[in-house]
Amino acid sequence: MDRKSAILITFAAAAFGLSACAAQHSQLSLRETAWLAADGQLEALSSEPHVDREALFVAAMDSELADHYASPESLRNDLLVGEFLFEAPLLLGGQAAKAGISCHSCHVNGTDNPHFLFPAISGEAGTADTTHSFFSKSLGNQTFDPIVIPDLTMADKVDHSMKSGELEAFLTTIIIGEFSGAAAPSSTLAPIATYVRALRLSGPRQEPIRNPRSLTQDFADLRLAVDQAMHRARNAESELAALLLSSGQSQIRSIHERVNRTSHTHLRNWLIERSREMGALRQRLNARDPDAQNQLAALQERLRSMPDITDAEADSLYNPEVLAKALRQ
Repeated sequence: MDRKSAILITFAAAAFGLSACAAQHSQLSLRETAWLAADGQLEALSSEPHVDREALFVAAMDSELADHYASPESLRNDLLVGEFLFEAPLLLGGQAAKAGISCHSCHVNGTDNPHFLFPAISGEAGTADTTHSFFSKSLGNQTFDPIVIPDLTMADKVDHSMKSGELEAFLTTIIIGEFSGAAAPSSTLAPIATYVRALRLSGPRQEPIRNPRSLTQDFADLRLAVDQAMHRARNAESELAALLLSSGQSQIRSIHERVNRTSHTHLRNWLIERSREMGALRQRLNARDPDAQNQLAALQERLRSMPDITDAEADSLYNPEVLAKALRQ
C-alpha cells in the first residue's frame, strides 16, 4: 500500500470517528481518539486547560480592542462567538471539517496540544505538518516537515495590533491555504481575531490548570452558542449564525458520543433530534428564510427544557473512571 492510500484510509477512519481503539471497542467511539496519542488520551479526553472568559474580557477591555467596539457587551459577545467558531470544524472546511478537526483540536482553549497525533500528519505527539497536501491544496510541499504546535497565548512573529491587520491576513491564510476552506467574511473573521488577540493579551499560562470535562458545562456552552446564533440572526448576520449552529452540532456530537448508549437512550435521541433541527436551521439561515428566527427561538426553548442530565454524567465517558476503563479495554 502506498503512502497516499494509507493516509486516505486513516482519514476515512478519522472522519467517522473510527479510530483503532474505537473500532475494536464499540463502547468507546470518541471521534477525538483519531488524533490523540494513546498515552495521552485519558488526560486529553477527561480535562482541558482552564480558560477564564472573564480574564479574557478584562484583558481585551484594557487594550486597543475596546476602542473598536460600540459597547463592552458587544466585545464580550464577540469573544464568545470567536471561541465557538474556534471550535467549529466547518470554519476550516476541506478534509479537516470532514474529520471533525477545528482550531481547538490543535490549540486546546488557545494553548497547544501536546497529545495531538494525527496519523501521517504528525511526527511526534504535539506536532503537525502544516504544509501537507492532505489538508492543503495550495501549500502542500511534498515534504514531511511537522512543526511543534504553538501556544497562542505566547508571542510569535505575527503582529496582533488592530492597525496592522496582520492577524486577520494570517487567519485567512490558515483557513484558505492550510486547510483549503472558504474565505471567511469580515463578520466571521472579526470575532475569531478578537478571541485570538485576547488569548495573547491575557498572557501565557504557566503550568496551566486543567478543568475536568463536564456534561453540564458542555450543555451550557451549547445553549450559549445557540443564543449567539439568534443574536447574529437578528443582526442580519445569517451566515455567521449558521456557522455558530454548526459549532453547536459539533458540540452535540461530542456529548452524544460520551453519553451511555444503554442507560440514557432518551437523552441520546433528544440530542440527535436537536442536531437535525440545527442542520435544517442552517439551511434556512443560509437561504435567508424569514422564518428562521422563529425556528431559532423554538430551538432555544427546547434547549431550556432539555431532559434531566443529573444522572447522565456518572455513567458516561465524562466520568474519568468510566473513561479510563473504556480506554483500557
